Amino acid sequence: MAESAGIQQGSPAVGAAGSAPAAPGAGGTAGSGSAAPAAGTEGSGSVPAAPGAGGVTGSGSVPAAPGAGGTEGSGSVPGAGGTEGSGSVPGAGGTEGSGSVPGAGGTEGSVRGTEGSFRGMEGSVPAVGSARIAVKKAQLRSSPRPKKLEKLGVYSSCKAEGACKCNGWKSPNPPPTPPRTDQQSNAVNLQDPCRSCSHTLGDHVTHLENVSEDEMNRLLGIVLDVEYLYTCVHKEEDADTKQVYFSLFKLLRKSILQMGKPMLEAHDNPPFERPSIEQGVNSFVQYKFSHLPSKERQTIVELAKMFLNQINYWQLETPSQRRQRGPNEDAAGYKANYTRWLCYCNVPQFCDSLPRYETTQIFGCTLLRSVFTVMRKQLLEQARQEKDKLPPEKRTLILTHFPKFLSMLEEEVYSHSSPIWSQEFLLGSTGLQIPIHTGRTCTNNPMQSGTEKQESLILNT
Repeated sequence: MAESAGIQQGSPAVGAAGSAPAAPGAGGTAGSGSAAPAAGTEGSGSVPAAPGAGGVTGSGSVPAAPGAGGTEGSGSVPGAGGTEGSGSVPGAGGTEGSGSVPGAGGTEGSVRGTEGSFRGMEGSVPAVGSARIAVKKAQLRSSPRPKKLEKLGVYSSCKAEGACKCNGWKSPNPPPTPPRTDQQSNAVNLQDPCRSCSHTLGDHVTHLENVSEDEMNRLLGIVLDVEYLYTCVHKEEDADTKQVYFSLFKLLRKSILQMGKPMLEAHDNPPFERPSIEQGVNSFVQYKFSHLPSKERQTIVELAKMFLNQINYWQLETPSQRRQRGPNEDAAGYKANYTRWLCYCNVPQFCDSLPRYETTQIFGCTLLRSVFTVMRKQLLEQARQEKDKLPPEKRTLILTHFPKFLSMLEEEVYSHSSPIWSQEFLLGSTGLQIPIHTGRTCTNNPMQSGTEKQESLILNT
């Protein structure tokens, strides 16, 4: 039976997302914009509405993911690891005027090397979580088929006659908590009774008898994503982020029960704004630097790539963090974009059962404007702190050229008359011809296109 709930834009965000994995934990990430997460039917496995206005299930608690090592109410989740905090972002130091960014011939390799170091430092915490999950998935997928059935039985409803309502097998002999690693686990017996409904493990997995190994492995991957999201829900202190984690947890949980593919459905689907951030930055390079010699222009192109890479791995502020910095005009829009970012860009980096998109390809100038000032400040601050650790060949590039690039880009990002967000500019920016200035096309609210449009986020369980 599907239950539906409508979440207004002003309420805690629930949604769909993906870039750098939002490192679960007490620390927040910060975000922007307007949300369009999931709506769907029970059969589609779309994102369910997180109950409650300020947290998860009125009390702020979350029902325990049923696991082989605990009852549904015990909060015991086997195999769920977690990471905490969010990575800091290295960057560039020292700002200068908005004159032209001098080309540094022969620095292309240095730019690419710097880009890698930026990403490595910023994404270190999430990368650990992603790597841990990948190892667990590989181990589980290499297990004997009975072990796989046992794991999936924990998330499979009972098929015994008599319309049993048990929604997951629970071991009659749960392992100790924490589990002991010095002993081999007992062999799986499909005749073991469920601690909840007394029907056998085999009664819970009859639907898997003829399932291929590939399909079994796909479902096992979702199982570990469910367990990881469960940990995220309990570690996260920010209410908005917690709700998104919980909604995605329920979505993946349901997709295992229904043997479906997790689908994020929404009133709006990616991309959420055109031109995208990537297209706008490319237009900026064309607009400001097409006159440079090819060698110098290539350096600018690499600086642009480095900047775009930073956005793709940037941890957004939570809406509450952003409010604490000061009043803002589009709080609802930022919360909506934060929700979208979590669901389509951030969470899929450590839960690969969900489709993943790059932030720079599905968001546009609205999101960029909401994060650019803070992002630029932190990049420059980090560069100043790390300058002594930079190789000599990279210092000029990062401490001089990159800040100038950011200063010039900032002017265009916040200008009400810059052509870089114009579709006409984008279409005409092939070659070295600069199209006639066509004015600004970016709107303050990405939910508005032509006519006023205020959407509610409708999510189904």
